[in-house]
Amino acid sequence: MIIYGLGGREVPYMPKPKTTYWKQYDLFFKKCSKKKLFKKLKNQSKRIGSPYKKKGKRGRKLKFSPTNYAAFTCLQKIFRHRYREMELESSLYLPDRADHSTFARNYEKIPEVYIEDLISSLVEKEYNYLIADSTGISTKIRVERTRQGIRNKEKLADKLHVVIGYDPPGCSTFVIGAKASDWHMSDSGGAVKILKGKKYRAYFFGDSNYNTYELHKLIKKCGLIPMIKPDKKGIRKKMSEKAKANNMFCRNFYKNIRGIVETVFGGATNAGLITTFAKKEHCRRLDSLMIALRHNLTATMRLLLRLFYATNSVFWSWIGYCYLQLDKFLEKLLYINAIYIIWRM
Repeated sequence: MIIYGLGGREVPYMPKPKTTYWKQYDLFFKKCSKKKLFKKLKNQSKRIGSPYKKKGKRGRKLKFSPTNYAAFTCLQKIFRHRYREMELESSLYLPDRADHSTFARNYEKIPEVYIEDLISSLVEKEYNYLIADSTGISTKIRVERTRQGIRNKEKLADKLHVVIGYDPPGCSTFVIGAKASDWHMSDSGGAVKILKGKKYRAYFFGDSNYNTYELHKLIKKCGLIPMIKPDKKGIRKKMSEKAKANNMFCRNFYKNIRGIVETVFGGATNAGLITTFAKKEHCRRLDSLMIALRHNLTATMRLLLRLFYATNSVFWSWIGYCYLQLDKFLEKLLYINAIYIIWRM
């Protein structure tokens, strides 16, 4: 179905969701548990492989495997637990108890690329709508900075760039790619790093910060259809991909889809993951990526639960239908048997 917008331009039809987001949200908290989440994370970690290896043969052996450390610390970070709380809960998920400093050291060893692969491994389908956005990650750490000859203490800040896929009929969103960086990286620069070397067949949505020449060139290479909000700056290159995309822009279509990306950051704010207490830069980047990992993990479990209970209800309805048909058949059989007995008499 095609809807015609202003100026006679074609606007793709966006199907309505079959199941509401809040029904899936409620089902997740009623039927899921942290042990199921840990099991899912552990299986995904084993598929990807070990995040790190022991440097040499000397020294003590690792108490748990690196995949166990990665799955457990990621789960605890998603729920904003400190290392002391990890020590308290370690015996519930792992074969033995471990010290909080052990978890801190092993968390630092996990590379950022491993968490990015873990995030993308939870996505198992292609989407027709891709939406890019970024958010700031605040910290409590203050560092001395000199601004215009005045020395002051400023809080450190990091940035998380995400590209999500949106499925309107399933009412589900997944983070297709995520990248953590410092505060100075632009929004379009983060999107370039995520999309580079990939192929899609979808619409790409973004605000005016993504309206750059470099990103538009990459969007064409990736096979995406840009739906990026035009900025107030003039276009220098009249024959560029940016100029073509600005002419194709449909405001109503953009408004219907663009706001969906805020579900990722809204959930992170409610979970308290927008603020990190880590001091080291690498740990701050890992904490930023936990936002995307949390979103994909909960979305995967909601989807699995919805499919399970939908299949289960279909199965039992089919059993009920077969029972009714059998009951009718037996009733007819008894009726025929009664007629046969009367005829024999």
